[in-house]
Amino acid sequence: MRFIHFSDLRLGHNAESGRRWEQDRNDEIFSTLKNIIKKAEELSCELLIISGDLFSHQPVTSELESMNRLFLSIPGTEIVMVTGRGDMIRKNSPILSFNWAPNVHFEPKDGPVKYRLPRLGAVVYGISVFEHSGKGTKELSEFIAEDRDEELLIRIAAIWEPSSEKAEEAFSGLDISYAALGGKESHEELLSGKLCYSGGPEPASMSDGGPHGIYVGDISGASGRVVKLEFLPMASVTYMPLAIKINKNTDMEELNELIASEIEKRGNKNIYRLRLFGNRDPKLDLDFSGITGRYRISEVIDETEPQYDFEAIYDEHPYDLLGYYINRIRRNRTELTELDRKAMYYGIDALLRTSEDDGGQQ
Repeated sequence: MRFIHFSDLRLGHNAESGRRWEQDRNDEIFSTLKNIIKKAEELSCELLIISGDLFSHQPVTSELESMNRLFLSIPGTEIVMVTGRGDMIRKNSPILSFNWAPNVHFEPKDGPVKYRLPRLGAVVYGISVFEHSGKGTKELSEFIAEDRDEELLIRIAAIWEPSSEKAEEAFSGLDISYAALGGKESHEELLSGKLCYSGGPEPASMSDGGPHGIYVGDISGASGRVVKLEFLPMASVTYMPLAIKINKNTDMEELNELIASEIEKRGNKNIYRLRLFGNRDPKLDLDFSGITGRYRISEVIDETEPQYDFEAIYDEHPYDLLGYYINRIRRNRTELTELDRKAMYYGIDALLRTSEDDGGQQ
């Protein structure tokens, strides 16, 4: 039996809220879900397991209807779904009374549930997170341990459990084929692939690095054991840091061209945190309005230092505050340390800016 396992897609969650590409990012996340459904059909998967946090909010009826249409497109695939904390399921949630497609198994029960799938020779045990319930991993593992149904060899657990320690403790001693876990941003295999976090198929924020996708596995109907397990990347976008070094001769046109070139190499759909370092001309006006209008740059961190000519500044200001500051740092020093240079740069920069704000009066 072939299966797909994923979790934590978090439809509706967008770290890019308020940015120019916000709606595009929402569309990309939903497109990844559609691609997972297509992949299930393409690989002839008989079981699709969603281990919580399909949504990032309590889904409304229209969202459930869109989801159901996708599930209807793969009638040959049994779909087992549990909810996580992000789905925010309450007592009055529309999902609790929604009429799902025949191939979708979601029972709004405040506790462990059991789905017998005789056509697949499998049984899936699951538990959903409800806001009004304290039940979780321990209750599910006890439920599985007490079940005496030995007719179906393939036994799978599905749960949203962010603690890998709790998951290992609960399921490691159970006679199960596979534990489909949710609750982590990144994928992780425990107990030689018997327990797996799929992570989110799409990254959620700049801190959410690494590959993102789904697990595809094969379970032997004869032994009830996983015989093949593969992590398949599915993400349409990567959050990437991008560091650019400049010097005192770099002008704004050259800098924008350099940034554009590096982004094109890495992918212009990705989302970047741009960090500038090195020395720059103090008169350089860092204006990124053009480049941020072309690419997805979520943040610009300026760590550059103005390359001031201290001797020239001192010659022009020997008796005012600028000259006093330079002389104070240089006094009794044959050579400036790195800390001295930084203090000189930042101090001179602050004093010059203050002077500009005061109309040139010291």
